[in-house]
Amino acid sequence: MRLLLLTVLLLSAAAVAQQPVAKTSTGAARKIRVNNRLLGPAELATLERLERGVGRLDDGAYWYDARTGASGRWGGPTLAFLPPGLALGGPLPADASGGGQGTLTGVFVNGRELHPLDVSGLQQLIGQVWPGRWWVDAQGNYGVEGGPPLGNLIVLARTNRSGGGKQAWSKHYEGVTPGQNMNLASDGTTTCVSTPNYSRCTGE
Repeated sequence: MRLLLLTVLLLSAAAVAQQPVAKTSTGAARKIRVNNRLLGPAELATLERLERGVGRLDDGAYWYDARTGASGRWGGPTLAFLPPGLALGGPLPADASGGGQGTLTGVFVNGRELHPLDVSGLQQLIGQVWPGRWWVDAQGNYGVEGGPPLGNLIVLARTNRSGGGKQAWSKHYEGVTPGQNMNLASDGTTTCVSTPNYSRCTGE
């Protein structure tokens, strides 16, 4: 069940450093869309405070996950982490990173289907990444969408880096409605997940 986003911060820092940033300001009105909505004056003022010290953002389309602070160019992966909880744009769309129908990666975090590069980064940091619908907060806590916390991504990343990921473990998630129960178990090498309608182990 090792899943999701926040820890991509460790990989995204290098990607952010390589992104070109426009630093020349003209008097023209800015045209920046976040989550399919053109930013208004108050939102642009928030953005300009964030730009101090890092440079001016190019006009264009972007996405922002207010729950984690993750952000990127529209249709692409996570490129940076902003402070969470900012009033920027509309609600985070499922198709913000090019997917949305469950066929790109099948991994949804806070409503957004993750880009393949997001999933790859998570795999490097925490190991197995399971398809499904998940929530993650700014502290790295995660769980099944609509359910309680199941763990913490930062702790998983530390365990994975220290070699502690070879330990056996198991978890049971009791769904809020019939048919949503989930069991996960690992012997330290192979991890399996099962629900009433689905069962899969790594390597299958």
